[in-house]
Amino acid sequence: MLVGVSVSVALLLGHPGAGSVLLGGGAIGLSVLLFAVGLGPLVRRRPRLAIGVLFVKLLTLVGLGWLAFTSRTVLRPDPIGFALGLTCFPVAAVWEAVRTR
Repeated sequence: MLVGVSVSVALLLGHPGAGSVLLGGGAIGLSVLLFAVGLGPLVRRRPRLAIGVLFVKLLTLVGLGWLAFTSRTVLRPDPIGFALGLTCFPVAAVWEAVRTR
């Protein structure tokens, strides 16, 4: 929901790029979904594996971001919008933690 609100505000203001906000929010959402569904059961059986999985996930996210921002194509994402989309998840997690407390 927070990504949707951020995309709407970006569309109204014209900056940062709404597509980049959606791309960043989608990247972090997909990352969390893959970890929760695919890797969650594996990590619960072997807790030390979680550190390695998180490290590989971080490197993959940084690598994909680097490729996206250094490409010579016309469809380069806006870095501010991408960062805004990525930070929607931690903000939502803190908000939910404070709300349930």
